[in-house]
Amino acid sequence: MKKVSACFLMSIVLLLTIISCQNANKQENIITNMPPKEITKVLGIAKIEPEDGLLFIYAKSNGTISDLVGNENKNVQKGDVLIELDNKSELTQLALEKSKIATQNFSVEYSEEILNIVNVDLQKAKEDLIINQKLFEAKAITEMALNDSKAKVEKLQIEYNKQLFDIKQNKSKRNEIEANIDYKKIVLSDKMIRAPFDGKVLQWDVHLGDYITTGQKIGQFAPDGDLVAITEVDELYADKIELGMKAEILSQLDGQKMADGEVVFMGNFLKKKSLFSDENTVEDRRVRTIKVRLFQSSKTIINARVDCVIKLK
Repeated sequence: MKKVSACFLMSIVLLLTIISCQNANKQENIITNMPPKEITKVLGIAKIEPEDGLLFIYAKSNGTISDLVGNENKNVQKGDVLIELDNKSELTQLALEKSKIATQNFSVEYSEEILNIVNVDLQKAKEDLIINQKLFEAKAITEMALNDSKAKVEKLQIEYNKQLFDIKQNKSKRNEIEANIDYKKIVLSDKMIRAPFDGKVLQWDVHLGDYITTGQKIGQFAPDGDLVAITEVDELYADKIELGMKAEILSQLDGQKMADGEVVFMGNFLKKKSLFSDENTVEDRRVRTIKVRLFQSSKTIINARVDCVIKLK
């Protein structure tokens, strides 16, 4: 009786095992046969910048800041003075060169007047020489008188050539002074740092009274124009992005939508991940740079870190 019961129990266990395996195979087939989920969105971390980028302001000359005209966040026009450096010495040098040019212009004009006078006398002396030559041949004047006439022409010719040389020298000197004036104007202009475009100064790295040097970075500038969200898309989805695709900019704080936009730029190569990347990260992933122009940007702040959702469908 015990043997029959044991056999019966073993049969039941075997039957349950077979049924369980069949169900597992069916479940595996169901999972395997399920179609892959379609990707409709790509998410990336983005940074907000002006479409023309953020610009650094550099000094073009050495000097002490005497006036800081362009306040931070103040709208300015291209060419507006942002910073003035002390320029008393440059103004004095320019005034000195301008005083020289007036004197030199007088020298040129005076030399030209003398040349005209000498030329009149020279032409008259040449005419007299021709007449005296004929009179000498007719034995109407002496040889001494003829020689005096020749000497006068030679003397006036020398004087005429000298005046030509003086005029050339005076004009050359005037050109040199004019070149110095132009140079002094450039030096003076470099003492004023101007706005490169319409826009606003985001921040100054210097203060009134600071001494700055040529090439020193002194501030950051944002040109006027649309804002863009610059993001990096992983290489797995890089080829799925197209120009004109719609996108949403979301706050990383609460996920609220801050702006809508569209893709206006796609990098033409994959590069190492760099945007907001951790220097200690050893992950070797390639990404594609994408720029999304924002339609409305009142809630976005330049340099803000946000989420960018690009809609593939």
